[in-house]
Amino acid sequence: MPKYLISYRKVEGAGQKPEWASFTAQSESTLESKAIRERVDRRMSVLGEQLWGDGEVVWVGSGRLDDVLYKREEAAPETSIVYGLVEE
Repeated sequence: MPKYLISYRKVEGAGQKPEWASFTAQSESTLESKAIRERVDRRMSVLGEQLWGDGEVVWVGSGRLDDVLYKREEAAPETSIVYGLVEE
């Protein structure tokens, strides 16, 4: 079953600096950006977080966990959500 790393930029209050939060998801099928956005929205609503950026969801490819995390850091500053396939 494929394992995805999903990272999003969040803030917990006005005027705060955005920071990355991450979680993994397993799915039998390929996840599309709409499904990723829904998962992030559900998680943020439970944790009381707010999404920072333009709301764009970007696929960063696949690789080892550290590769996907590195690609996340290369995302444009206004990008809100990035995700990639983590190879085991």
